[in-house]
Amino acid sequence: MAGQLSWVDGEQRERYGFSLCRVVDPGGTDERYDLLGVIEVPFDQRHPERVADQLQPWAIATLRAAGYGFGHYLAELTGLDEDGEPWHHIRNAHINWSGTTVLVPAPD
Repeated sequence: MAGQLSWVDGEQRERYGFSLCRVVDPGGTDERYDLLGVIEVPFDQRHPERVADQLQPWAIATLRAAGYGFGHYLAELTGLDEDGEPWHHIRNAHINWSGTTVLVPAPD
C-alpha cells in the first residue's frame, strides 16, 4: 500500500530438515549415499530434542509408506542450504531395513 513502510529483515532464517539416503555398498570402498528425499521441519534451537526425537520414526514411516526394499539407510536431521539441500548434519540414524521392518536397531 502506498505510503506504508515495512521492515525487511536482512537475515535469512536457518532452515532444517529430515533427509533419507540409501547407503550403497555400506562399508565398502565404493560406499555412497543416494538421497531419496528431504522434508523441511520446524526446529527450535532451545529444544532441539523435540524434533530430533522424531527422526527415526519419520524415517521408518517413510521407508514403509514408500515401499523401499531391503537395505541400509541413513536418516539425518540437517541444516538446509538455500536450495533446500542438506548441508550439515545435527543427528543421524542408521537403519537396517528388511523391506517391512527394522532388522537391527542401530545404537545412537
